[in-house]
Amino acid sequence: MPMAQEKTKPMFLLKPGDGAIGAHYQAVQSCYNDFKQLTLKIISAIDSN
Repeated sequence: MPMAQEKTKPMFLLKPGDGAIGAHYQAVQSCYNDFKQLTLKIISAIDSN
């Protein structure tokens, strides 16, 4: 989170050039996947209404 705040980017968009390497990059990928799944669930809920 502090890295994302410093770079003024969402956590799931950090890149190795931002300093997200190794375990940090794996956390970024996990965060991206979590947000993607959440987005798909929200879109599905909206479409079903």
